[in-house]
Amino acid sequence: MSLNTDIIYDMGIHLFWDARVPIGLSRPVSEELSAVLEMPVSRIDNGTFPLEGFDTIRNQCDAVKILTKLDMFRRRMPELFKPADMDIEYYNKFNHITEKILLVTPADIFEPLADFVFGLAYPKLGVSVVSPYRLANEYYGRHADDEALIDRIVKEGAHEIAHLYGIEHCDNPGCIMYCPRNLADLDRKRKYFCGKCRLELSARTEGGLHE
Repeated sequence: MSLNTDIIYDMGIHLFWDARVPIGLSRPVSEELSAVLEMPVSRIDNGTFPLEGFDTIRNQCDAVKILTKLDMFRRRMPELFKPADMDIEYYNKFNHITEKILLVTPADIFEPLADFVFGLAYPKLGVSVVSPYRLANEYYGRHADDEALIDRIVKEGAHEIAHLYGIEHCDNPGCIMYCPRNLADLDRKRKYFCGKCRLELSARTEGGLHE
């Protein structure tokens, strides 16, 4: 990315874990996301985020409106994301645009062209969201399984974060970037990028900076 002559350092990925989602899962999810993406993932898990765009007919929240609100929140609360040694004016002007934020929300979410989505990314804003609502066994009348839930959140989270780096969907059903139509598709995916997608992601994040 070119912005005048400044070098903009990519400050990494922030996992914003809504406290209404079981908080004990946030650490293993962040650790596994970091391993899958091969990038550091910081955790913010002591707050709640507004359930924006609630549709009373669908009983769901609009994921696009959630992401728009998340971008506004990020700009209004820089102290949650800004490095301690960085000037706030510089941060607000330049570096906030390089952050990648993943919100984990308790809401059942949709986007206008779909009945529901497991997650959604807004690459231009650098924000994404994942909902465990339909990722939990209980939604399908099965016994609760935290390991399965963590696995699904990590797969979907890595998928959406990769979109923020410009990685598109993949035709390989075992790759994280394959677009699942249902939970079975998601469970069949491996917790890895295929070789092609891994190379593309590495090329886009190499060195941790953009010029």
